[in-house]
Amino acid sequence: MWKIKKNDSQDLAFAISCLFAQAINLSEFKTWIEIVIRDLTVDEIPYYIYDLLEFNDALASIFLIIGFNPHSKLSVTQENSLIGIAFLRGIDVYDSPVSKEQALQALTENPHILDEFRRFFPFIEI
Repeated sequence: MWKIKKNDSQDLAFAISCLFAQAINLSEFKTWIEIVIRDLTVDEIPYYIYDLLEFNDALASIFLIIGFNPHSKLSVTQENSLIGIAFLRGIDVYDSPVSKEQALQALTENPHILDEFRRFFPFIEI
């Protein structure tokens, strides 16, 4: 079961963190949303999940669609690990708060982040 609701939003927060870290793009985020929709029953899916399939605005606006800021439990180092995933994927990370070397080091120190990324985005090869 995916954690995508206001009081239990860790999975949604992780996916959005991946999006902001440039580890995934908006199209890949929407593919994850489709997986979530397939995995859950209609009663388990908040309306904003469907709205996210149509989202094409600036990333900062995503929280307006959701109606709250999903709570991420990622530490700064773990968030840097997501940037490391972006670099592993060959993405030219725009305005990265850490160097490529620092991001990859953070990923080396947090291999569970890569495992979680693979669970969320099995359609992405790294």
